[in-house]
Amino acid sequence: MTDAFDSEPTNNIVDFKSRSQLAAEPQLAAFIEWAKQTLPKGIPSRVHSSIYWEDGSWHKHGVQSCSFTALGSTNAAPRAIQAPFTEFAKAIMVYRRVYLQKKVIRDWLSALRVLEAALVELTGTRDVTQVSAAVCNRACEHLSRHWAKGNNAYASSKALEALITLMQTKKLLKTDFRWTSPLTLKPRGTLKQQKADREQKLPNPEAIKALGEVFTNELTRPLDIIVTTACALLLSAPSRVGELADVELDCHVFKEDTHGNRRMFLRWYAEKTNQVTLKPVVKPEMEPVVERVITLLKPITDEARAYAAWLEEHPDEFPPHEGLPLKGPDEPLTYAEACAALKLSVHENHNPRSTFQKGLLKPMEQKKALSPAARVLLAEIRDGFDASKGTRIYVKDKPGVQGVEFDDRCVITLRTLNVLLREKYLPKDFPYTTPYTEGKARVKFRDALFTVRTGALAEDAGGTAVMHGFGVEIAANPNRMKAQLGSTNTAARKSLFERHGYPGVKVNTHAFRHELNTRMQQAGLSQLLIDAFSGRTTMGSVYNHETIEERTQGVAAYHPKTKNSTAAQRLDKVKTNQPLNLADVRELREGEQDRIIHQTHLGVCVHNFASEPCPKMGACLDCGRLGCVKGDDVKLANLKEERDELKRRFDKALDAQSRGVFGASESGKKLGEKLFKCEALIQMLENPELENGAIVWNADNGWTLTKNAAAMSGLIEVKVIEENQAQEALPSLDDVLALLDEIEG
Repeated sequence: MTDAFDSEPTNNIVDFKSRSQLAAEPQLAAFIEWAKQTLPKGIPSRVHSSIYWEDGSWHKHGVQSCSFTALGSTNAAPRAIQAPFTEFAKAIMVYRRVYLQKKVIRDWLSALRVLEAALVELTGTRDVTQVSAAVCNRACEHLSRHWAKGNNAYASSKALEALITLMQTKKLLKTDFRWTSPLTLKPRGTLKQQKADREQKLPNPEAIKALGEVFTNELTRPLDIIVTTACALLLSAPSRVGELADVELDCHVFKEDTHGNRRMFLRWYAEKTNQVTLKPVVKPEMEPVVERVITLLKPITDEARAYAAWLEEHPDEFPPHEGLPLKGPDEPLTYAEACAALKLSVHENHNPRSTFQKGLLKPMEQKKALSPAARVLLAEIRDGFDASKGTRIYVKDKPGVQGVEFDDRCVITLRTLNVLLREKYLPKDFPYTTPYTEGKARVKFRDALFTVRTGALAEDAGGTAVMHGFGVEIAANPNRMKAQLGSTNTAARKSLFERHGYPGVKVNTHAFRHELNTRMQQAGLSQLLIDAFSGRTTMGSVYNHETIEERTQGVAAYHPKTKNSTAAQRLDKVKTNQPLNLADVRELREGEQDRIIHQTHLGVCVHNFASEPCPKMGACLDCGRLGCVKGDDVKLANLKEERDELKRRFDKALDAQSRGVFGASESGKKLGEKLFKCEALIQMLENPELENGAIVWNADNGWTLTKNAAAMSGLIEVKVIEENQAQEALPSLDDVLALLDEIEG
């Protein structure tokens, strides 16, 4: 689908326009200056108000995982990207995050790090205007060495490719050149490796069984309720753990189909597609599970939602609590009253002033992501603080020092404390649960299913007391779920499985997503439909972990009539453009004469052109007489090119449909059908279990020129044609498109 972040930027943020009369160096200086002026324009929707250009890391300021560290930097031995390359790297991040509104910038940062290293090695400078094809190739060598496993090196090299294109467009290079990444995607591996991958990616059945047993118990511990209910939701619909932040209290809805059957759907935000979808609960048996999830969560989260609503509606008031001093918002507070307002306990050997300093001032000053308002207030308090050791107080007839007096001139009020308290405890995106994204309808903490007070789950840190703090958070966050479903091996902080007598059992929440995707593949659902359910745009097939036996059965179902005995000879003929006979591709029927068959840009065609012209007018993807030969790389590349073009047209049709353009809905359905078929053919042709030379037959849509004319003349009904279409090899596309309409609606 169309990348949601490629939408038109807001009016106050404009693109950098290169100046044709300038050379590369002043062009680069102008680009960096544009970035410095654009960065504050991204506040507060794209970056946080605490961000500063000079900071060495923007991670806590709204640019996730953005730290300007050099290649090879570690926590033990950190190394920063050096000037002048640093300025260029920051300008690129501003372009990506603020102007283009891209959330994920990890691959681009990796590309920048290796580019700096390659520049220094080959040119002896960090002048980005001197980047060349040789520098890019050396950068790819670094990528291959540092990210040897997986496809991270390939992804970063494609980011580098896009970076070079951007630099060329903005005229930031002294010498123009053409360059493409030499790195390629790694193959999925041998059958043995795929089996190991399946065992690694799918959840341990013992873990799912244990979660079910714990979930059905009488749960009283809030942490157990949070973890088990979150897992139950992730097993009810294929989703990501990070998406739990946007699940609302009233997330489930019921709908009836044309036969009156009632099914449950979950209102879910899919982060990759940037839209709210209605996901059907995978099985009717899971519907009572979802209802129990809400029943368990509501009592332990209601108070936090009400508190979040109060915080949102009273932004200038200090949160009320039992120990709050009865003072006006602007009345001066003593240190004892300030500590009482902040729930800071003053111990016997300490005084309120030192407690206030250690409990609020010092922790706030150590925070790297402070808003300008909080910085100003902290500076005012510090400026009024007596930095001396104070004046000792002596009392007549009493031995020793009776106290210390300080000449503090700072004025502390509930209004001041309210600003600092909200800065310290509330999430940066409050009242919303997630950061701003263009076009996204965000969920507020007052409506979120998993909203709790900060400190409400203090037990997961090894403590026993439950203390409600001043802030709110999403209880089922990725870090907590990872800790609770992993193996901690510590007595103070046990995992869910360890607490309930399942030692050694652990699971990854993303494994639930792999499990559900594989089950849907086994049930015969199309990849297009599975991707729609999962809120995914690409790479859906990597979630399919069907066994070799299951895939082999599927292969047999796709081409039951293929003549396999001549597979090698057939492939050789196809590759060398030799004439191909009908007998080379299938068994001849009784009385049927052998003949030369036609080869198209996608495969072989068994239609007899001697008897009639093409009944499909060249629409090969609609025709059941098209066969694609495994191992014909040229035709496979053509199929992929056809898929990309269909994808582009399909995205445009969906966009037009969202704007109410007449005819867009029907066009989207037709394009979706072709896109589905194209994807199915490509997957089968790339299946390692399918023998080279084997043929994958396409599925016919039932329509021909003759039938079309008959339908237009009223001689035959449309439903008769569509009911009799030969779709045995593929799942029903009517169901696919109906569900896509449901999701998009």
